[in-house]
Amino acid sequence: MPHEFDGKKYEKASTHQKEWGMKLIAELGLRGTERVLDLGCGDGALTAQIAAHLPRGKALGIDASEGMIDVARQKQTGNLHFVLMDINELSFVEEFDVVFSNATLHWVQDHN
Repeated sequence: MPHEFDGKKYEKASTHQKEWGMKLIAELGLRGTERVLDLGCGDGALTAQIAAHLPRGKALGIDASEGMIDVARQKQTGNLHFVLMDINELSFVEEFDVVFSNATLHWVQDHN
C-alpha cells in the first residue's frame, strides 16, 4: 500500500531533499534530448528542474501519492508531465534514456 503525503506541506519541508537532488541532476550530464523518468517525483520540483535541461527532450514524473501528484501537476509544461503510479506497477519498456530517483527507493517494499 503506497504512502500518502500532503504535497503542499512537502513543498515547504523538503529543502534538504531538493538540495541533494539538485546535486544529482548536475551529475546527470544531460544533453537536452533525453527522455527522463523520475521515480517518486514528489511535488515535482526536481522533475521540473530536469525538464528545464531538456529543451528537445521530455521528463515524466511518477508518484504513488495522490497528494504529491496533485501538487506536481501544477508544474506541467510541454515537456514535463506527471502520472499517479506506483513504482511496483511500472510497465515501461525502453521508453526512457535516464531513470532518476531521489529519496524514494527506501519506500519500496520489494526492491526486486
